[in-house]
Amino acid sequence: MSPVHYHLLPRPISAIRLDGGRLCLDFVNSIHNRYAVEVEDYLHHPERFIDWCIRAGALHIDEHVGLPRSADRRTALMLEVVTLRDHLHALFATRIDDVQPPPAAVRGLDGWLHRAWNDQMLGADGQMHWRTDALDARLPLKRIALDALDLFGDPSISRLRRCDNTTSCGWLFLDTSKNQRRRWCAMETCGTADKMQRYRQG
Repeated sequence: MSPVHYHLLPRPISAIRLDGGRLCLDFVNSIHNRYAVEVEDYLHHPERFIDWCIRAGALHIDEHVGLPRSADRRTALMLEVVTLRDHLHALFATRIDDVQPPPAAVRGLDGWLHRAWNDQMLGADGQMHWRTDALDARLPLKRIALDALDLFGDPSISRLRRCDNTTSCGWLFLDTSKNQRRRWCAMETCGTADKMQRYRQG
């Protein structure tokens, strides 16, 4: 697990871009400039994690999940957040590169999927519902795991891409452009930076 450095003034949750095209990809992208020397982790403490989950759709605004209070439990929660994010990044990256996924990443996602399935029950309406005792700070991670499984089984996985800015960005996204030639996580960020660099070099 790579060391993560934090900026003194973290950007507001409302300013964090959601360019992945899926919840699970936005979660993987919750590290700013993954390959940069100074890495900014958007989710560096539990409160920011929950706020980001509400913004990204991993939690509903009316789902008032409790956060762990003790330092040890808060640390344990954030370790689970970082570990699942690293595992998903590894799984999606190996899918893009057409290589075998790391066994630890497969086991990690599998574990969260089983937790998600065990924490749901069939309601009288014929729909699956989360058990009351599952409505805690780990609920978003279960939803993210389920979304990742859904993406792996969806034909759109063939449009999974990595931002061409591989020196610092490293974000992943679904290419929904008509010609499927999208190169950047966002033209406004990495695309513009590349244009400016080529302009200065030219």
